[in-house]
Amino acid sequence: MTRIAGAQIPVTKDIYTNVKHIKTAIDWANKNKVDFLLTPEGSLSGYMNSYEELERMPLIEQEIEIVKYAAQKGVGLVLGTEYIKNIPTGKVKVSQVRYYNDSARLIDAYDKQMVIPAEYAYAGNSPEYAIILDGYGQHGAYNFKAGTFICNDVWGQLNGKQIIITDLMFYKEQQADIIFHASNGFRGSEVGDEYNNIKLKEYADINLWMHSRFDIPIVTVDNCYKNNGDFYDGPTSSTSGIILNGEWLVKAADSGTDYFYYDFNF
Repeated sequence: MTRIAGAQIPVTKDIYTNVKHIKTAIDWANKNKVDFLLTPEGSLSGYMNSYEELERMPLIEQEIEIVKYAAQKGVGLVLGTEYIKNIPTGKVKVSQVRYYNDSARLIDAYDKQMVIPAEYAYAGNSPEYAIILDGYGQHGAYNFKAGTFICNDVWGQLNGKQIIITDLMFYKEQQADIIFHASNGFRGSEVGDEYNNIKLKEYADINLWMHSRFDIPIVTVDNCYKNNGDFYDGPTSSTSGIILNGEWLVKAADSGTDYFYYDFNF
């Protein structure tokens, strides 16, 4: 058995505040014997920082701090954060999900594909493989394959490019056991008067429903603050929880900080 959890937590602009929120989630995960914990997009760094802001952050140091803390608590992390990445043409800012086991070892990382210009100049490529997670957790040995999406990778808007079904078929062919989806969507006044936040959430949840019909469970978590890091007590931009074949196995609260887990047979 493997216990998979999600943390719907505030994502602020202050990395030290974010570390506190993540550590609190790790404490909850430890108490509830969680093997892997998913956090929202940008949960460590904050979301939509400039390259210069990100470069000034003690990002590596705080990532090491949080990963060591999780390892001490016996919790593997599926960590959403912005990251400075080296590519052949230089350094770029990316949105990543970074996989750490409960021994603080970096297993792999996934770069967001469906970026918008306001977020990132660099978009990741379609995945080449499902990430293999194996080891010995709080409930014994585990071995499973994970697919990954970040926020808009599921909503699917980038100059009309539609990659989602292809990637879902890829994960299906790879025999992925689960898909992790870290999100940080627009909400409240951020969407403008021409939109209704409830309708946007319905749109997001319908997309999650459709994706879940591929017979692969999706664990998804959203930031519960505004994505500029400000306090917000309204509904999240998408439902956090675990969905499979159109049915929610477990759901987080509609707003605010909340945690959830589900036990899988892998």
